[in-house]
Order: sequence, then structure tokens, then C-alpha cells
Amino acid sequence: MRHAPAPLRRPAIAAALLLAGATSSLAAQAPSGGNGTIYYGTYDKKVLVIDEASMAVRDSMTVAIGIPIGLTLSADRSKLYAIDAAFEKIETFDLASRKSLGFFTLSEGRTQVRMRGFNIDPKDRFAILMVKAATKRSDRWEIGKNTLLKYDLAKKVVTDTIPWPDGKEREFAQILFSPDGAYMYFFTDEDVLVYDAQTLKQVDKWDLQRSVDDGLGNWNFGFPESLYDEPGFSTGLFRTTDPVNHRTLMGVARVDLAKRTVDFYSLGPSEPVGFALAPGRQRAYGMRQQVGNYQFWTFDLENRRVGQRVEFEGRPRMGLTVSTNGSLLYVHTAGATIDLYDAQTLKYVRTATFRADMTDIIVVPR
Repeated sequence: MRHAPAPLRRPAIAAALLLAGATSSLAAQAPSGGNGTIYYGTYDKKVLVIDEASMAVRDSMTVAIGIPIGLTLSADRSKLYAIDAAFEKIETFDLASRKSLGFFTLSEGRTQVRMRGFNIDPKDRFAILMVKAATKRSDRWEIGKNTLLKYDLAKKVVTDTIPWPDGKEREFAQILFSPDGAYMYFFTDEDVLVYDAQTLKQVDKWDLQRSVDDGLGNWNFGFPESLYDEPGFSTGLFRTTDPVNHRTLMGVARVDLAKRTVDFYSLGPSEPVGFALAPGRQRAYGMRQQVGNYQFWTFDLENRRVGQRVEFEGRPRMGLTVSTNGSLLYVHTAGATIDLYDAQTLKYVRTATFRADMTDIIVVPR
């Protein structure tokens, strides 16, 4: 004989509804970094496509050239370029279809050509490569010089060898393009040489040192490229030496490529801290990565000062990216996780765990 189930008493119903409401409220309050897409390179030769809002993997792209040690996004955000761990091959992915468009290499036979610099024209027509060749001889490796090349991305051929600006070979080439791709800016320790991107002829010279301050020594500025910066501008930390007091100072510089001017201000003595611009360009964040003294820093760009300095647990080999809505900070790079922190309180929120260790990451706004 079947018995009818006992009816729920009103207090039980109320408790159940209260619990359901609380759970729903917590879910609604769960912080989201925005509605962008995260491209996450892995050591198992994939690029994961992650939905930023949920931190769920929506797709993946298999990398034919091996481990994608570095990722680069085209200016129109339609293509992703992955370079392999040996710096010999670059593979192109169409992000709409998430399919590989093939790869190229300059290595051939006994000669290995490593690509240490890769700067893409904003119209995706060509790339400027900084390369160094090593040729295997019977008794030794013959190492070539660092060379700048112009590479046609459609035809997959080198079209030009570019003389080093001012004739000085370098181990690192800092190159920025104007938003329309008409000019290339080669940044040196003292000045900026402006080149026509088609003819590869120098058309101007910008005395960067004088633009900043005649009273300061040589200054170092990484010219970071951020998806949150205004086209034609580069905002980041600079460091310089006071030649009188022999102190190393740091500050924030905003470089206007078109006007060839620098808006800068000092923040005081230099500290080993990075810089990640936030959406809206009113704030930026940094991390001090000193074992036993990991700190978040906030930079108030409107009021031109350092904001908070807050200790946090940290981990070895950290990278920092701000979410596309500016509400979260992503701490990443080492391991298979992304730690999420509240951008206002700088408190830990949660950890997103993935299936393979990370090589590189790009967070792309919608």
C-alpha cells in the first residue's frame, strides 16, 4: 500500500525558499571580469579559447609548430600569431573560424634562424622581424649578426633587409607603428627614429631625452602595447637616473606618437614593480615580485600618484592582466591556473584551473 508523502510544513518551505534565494543571490553576485575572450597558450601545444565571464573553456586550437611560447594579436583582432619555443616558426590562426592558416619559418638546411622580434603592421600586410642565424659547420656553429627584416605575410617571403637605425646593431628592437601603418618608430636609448613603413627611409628624428627633461639622465621605457590604450599612444612606467644625486627614479609616461610628445610625471624612487593599464585609462596596476614581499600596487593616473600598496600571497613567475571590465585582476603565467582578485579591494576572489600549464595569455575585449 502506497502512502502519500508527508506535506512540507510552512517553516520547512520558508527555509527551502530562503536557501534557494541565497544561492541565487550568491550566484548573481559572483564577480565577472567582463564579456571578453581569453586566449591561453599551453605546453601541450594548444591555444585554449576561454569565455571570460564564466572562465569556461569554449574551444581550443591545435598548434602544429609545437609549444606556443608567445602569442601576438593582429591590430584588427582577427588573427592570432603563435611562435614556437625554438623561435623558428610562426603559425597564424583565423579567430573567426579558429582554424590554422599555416606557418612560416626562415630556417633552412643547416641554418637555423631564430626570430627574437615580431612586430606586425596594423593592416596585417607585413611584419618586421629581428632575427639571428646560426649555421652548422663541420666543426662549429657560425653565428650571424642580429638583422632586421621586412616579411610579406601574404606572400610569405622576405622583401627587404632593414639597416639598423643609426648603424648600431642591437640585441633588442623596440618598434611601434602609427595606427594607420604609415610610419614605424624605432626607439633607442636617446631618441626615436621615424621611418616611412613602405620605403623604409628615415623621415624624422625625435629627441626623446629632450622631450622628457634635460636635467635627467638616460631613461628606460618599455613602451608596452595594451589593448586598453588609445591607438597611437603608449602608456607605461619609465625609469631614469638623476645625474646629480645618483638616484634611480620612476614615473609614468604617456607617449603620443602622432604629435611626438611625452606627458610624464615622477612617482619617486624606482621600485621593482610592473605596470598593467586598466580599461578607461584612469587606473593601472602593478606587482612587486620580491620573494617574501609580494605586493599589488595601484596607479591613480587621473591624480598622477601611486594609490594602494597591498601585500598578497603571490607565487613565482607572475604575470598581471586587468579584466575587460576593469573589475578583476588576473594573476597568471606559472602553472595551470589564473588567480582572480578584486580590482578595488585587491582581495583574493577565486582560482580558475585549466588542463595544462600556461605559456602566454591574451585577454581580448569584445
